[in-house]
Amino acid sequence: MIEKNYITYAFAVLLMIAILAIMDGLNNSNAAEELRKEKDRLAEKAASFEKEYENNAKMLDVARKEIDELKKEIESLRSAIEYREFLAAIKTIESYKAAQSFKEANAFIARIDGLGYYAGERSGKCHCGFIFNGEGFEWIPNSVLDLKEFRIEQDKIRLTYQTAEEVTQDYQFVMAKAPGQYDSEEKWRVEEITLVEKVPH
Repeated sequence: MIEKNYITYAFAVLLMIAILAIMDGLNNSNAAEELRKEKDRLAEKAASFEKEYENNAKMLDVARKEIDELKKEIESLRSAIEYREFLAAIKTIESYKAAQSFKEANAFIARIDGLGYYAGERSGKCHCGFIFNGEGFEWIPNSVLDLKEFRIEQDKIRLTYQTAEEVTQDYQFVMAKAPGQYDSEEKWRVEEITLVEKVPH
């Protein structure tokens, strides 16, 4: 009887061990299934991210190309504006060149701080000139000849002109947009005239 109880007990223990093993196997199988599902989900997510990255990279390339095109258009517009402004500054000097009286010439000089003029008479002729930052510059009619070189610097344009034989140096006109001596309209006017080394012509 005792032996039969041992056998029953042993069988019950073995049955319990088998059930636990099966449950553990099922748990492991379920965990493996969960891991597989998670792996698949992550793989899908990675593929989605990769596709999104490719789309964003394409969009970025398109945006970069559009920006480059816009930069070219802006540069083209800026060049057109600079050229128009350059022509307006040259037109001012052409008018200054044609002036036959000091009053006419004075109309092309800017009215800003540090600028002024003087006018008198010497030997029956106009002894006239401009004052740029405390420095006097004598006005000599018909002394300005041809444009020799130019430079555009942000809001200023430098124009260097050859001068007539009796003038020992060439003139560099510094042009800026400013009101004039006789009117308040802001347009290209002479801010300063400096003497530069004369180039034979």
